[in-house]
Amino acid sequence: MTNQAAIFFVDCIGAFVYKRAKGRNLISLKEYSVVYMDDFFSKLVLSNEHSHRWTRHLLFWLACWLFQGFLYGFIYNFENQVHLFTLSFAESFIFLPQHMLLSYGIIYFVLPRFFFQGRYWWGVAGVLMLILIAALCSPLLNYYVIIPMRKWMDFPYNTKSVFFSFLGGLRGGMTVAGFAVAIKLLKYWYFKNTENERLEKEKLKAELELLKGQLHPHFMFNALNSIYSLALNNSDHTAEAIIKLSQLMRYMVTESSQSVIPLAEEVKIVKTYMFMEKNRFAERLDMTLNIQGDLDNKKIAPLLLLPFIENSFKHGTSQMHEQAWMSMDLEVKEDLLKLKLVNGKPEKATGHLPSGIGLQNVKKRLAMLYPGGHDLRITEDDSAFVVSLIVQLNKIQPGS
Repeated sequence: MTNQAAIFFVDCIGAFVYKRAKGRNLISLKEYSVVYMDDFFSKLVLSNEHSHRWTRHLLFWLACWLFQGFLYGFIYNFENQVHLFTLSFAESFIFLPQHMLLSYGIIYFVLPRFFFQGRYWWGVAGVLMLILIAALCSPLLNYYVIIPMRKWMDFPYNTKSVFFSFLGGLRGGMTVAGFAVAIKLLKYWYFKNTENERLEKEKLKAELELLKGQLHPHFMFNALNSIYSLALNNSDHTAEAIIKLSQLMRYMVTESSQSVIPLAEEVKIVKTYMFMEKNRFAERLDMTLNIQGDLDNKKIAPLLLLPFIENSFKHGTSQMHEQAWMSMDLEVKEDLLKLKLVNGKPEKATGHLPSGIGLQNVKKRLAMLYPGGHDLRITEDDSAFVVSLIVQLNKIQPGS
C-alpha cells in the first residue's frame, strides 16, 4: 500500500510540474517523461544554441572515436588484448583531427560557399581538394606519431609505404566525413522544407486576406445599393435594413478576421442578408429557406456561403421583371455541409452563368481552404440557376 501511494505521489508531482512548465494537463509522470525526452532530443539535434551545438558535436566525435577504436581493436592481432584496445583507441584519437579537418571543411566551407549557391563544379573541386589534403595527413601522422608511439609502447610496427598509408587515410576520412556530411544535408533539407512550408502558408494567408479584402467593399457596395432602392421608394423597411447592414458590417470587421468561425454565425449572417433583400423586393420575391441538421460545434471559414447568396440576388433575382423567386436548402450531417441554392433566371439572361467578383473570389478561397474537401457545381436550365456546394468541414487546410 505504501509503494502504491508513493507511485501515485510521484505521478502527481510529475504531472503538476509539466502542467506548470508547459501549460498542458498530463496525468502521469510517464507521459511527462515521453514528452520531455522528445523535446530534449529535438533541441539536441535541431537547435542552433551554442550549448546544444557543442553537445551534439562532442557526441558525434565521441561516437566516431569509440566506433573506430573498437573496430580496429578487433582487427589487430596482438596477444595482449588490454594493450591492444589501448593502442587502438589511442590511434583512433590521433586521427580524429584529420577527420575533423575534412568534415568541417566540407560542411562549413564547401557546402555553403559552393553547393548551396549552385556552383556545383567548384564544390566538387573543393571536396576533392580537401580529401587530398586530409589523406596526405595520414602518412605524416603515421610516420611522426604512430610509429614512435608503438616503439615507446613496445608494440610491433611496420614502416608501410606512404601509398598504403595514404589509402588508409583516404578510406577512413571519407567514411567519417560521409556520415557528417549526410547528417548536415539531412538537417539542411529539413530546415529548407520547413521554411518552404512556412512561406507557403504565409503566401496562402496573404492571398486569402487579399481575396477577403476585395470581397468586403464589393459586398458593401451591393448592400448599400439595396438600401438605396428602399430609400428611393420611402419604404418602411429602410430603417430595419440599415440595422441589418450594421450587423453585416460588424460581422465583416470582427468575425471575418478569424481563420474559422462557428457555422451557426455564418448561417445567421446569411439569413440576415436574405431577409434584408426580402424587405427590398417585398411581394416581388418568393423566398424559401430550409435548414436541417445540427449547426452546433461546427466550424467553417468566414464569408464562404454569403457570396453565393449575394451573387444570386445580384445576377438573378434583381434582373427579373416578372415575379422573382429563390430557394436555399442547407443540410449539415456530421462534418458534411450541403448547400443547394436555386434562383429564377431572367428572360434576357446571357448564355453563360453570371459570375461576379465575389463568386470568383470564393471559388479561389475554396480551392485554398478546402483542397480535395469540397465540390462546387454551378449549372443552369431554361428557368433557373442552380448552385450545389458540398464542403467537408473537417478538411480545412491547417494554419489557413
